[in-house]
Amino acid sequence: MDAKTLIVLTGFMGSGKSRIGQGLADRLGLPFHDLDAVIEREVGFPIPEIFKTKGEKYFREMELSCFRNLTGSSPAVIALGGGAIQQDGIRDLLKKYAITIYLDVPLETLFLRLKKDKNRPLLRDQHGNLLDDDRLRIRISEILSKREPIYRTADITLAVRPHWSRNRSTDELITLLKKHAPASFTEHI
Repeated sequence: MDAKTLIVLTGFMGSGKSRIGQGLADRLGLPFHDLDAVIEREVGFPIPEIFKTKGEKYFREMELSCFRNLTGSSPAVIALGGGAIQQDGIRDLLKKYAITIYLDVPLETLFLRLKKDKNRPLLRDQHGNLLDDDRLRIRISEILSKREPIYRTADITLAVRPHWSRNRSTDELITLLKKHAPASFTEHI
């Protein structure tokens, strides 16, 4: 692929990348790939189990490998996992193949979405237990503060409002893509 033909959503876990990405793909008539789901299919078990049995390093290696495979596909919308953009290799591929969109969601909204989510290994204690509300808020804040400068390098930032429907978020994204993406990229939008 010589041109940017991928639309890639990035942002913190719980920001709605999969939900909004699927809506955007549906609206644009493009295939949708959730990178975490691709990894789970490739490895054969859920991400929390991958972290538990093989470790985060292995997961990150699979993340890069699976994303690399997706860059060779036809035009598509891809939702990255929350930490994927931290990898230099993934950022290099994004620069070459993708228009990136950061879904910027308020901290309190992330906390409310994630506080009962049992599928987030980085939001558990060393024994695999859910964190209490205070420790969870702190953990989310710590991880977000490390990742946010990288998220902000995306080509486009969408400040997602908690009350927005998937359709509203999709409408906002299409408007931003038309304004900020190269003309060669947006001619089919």
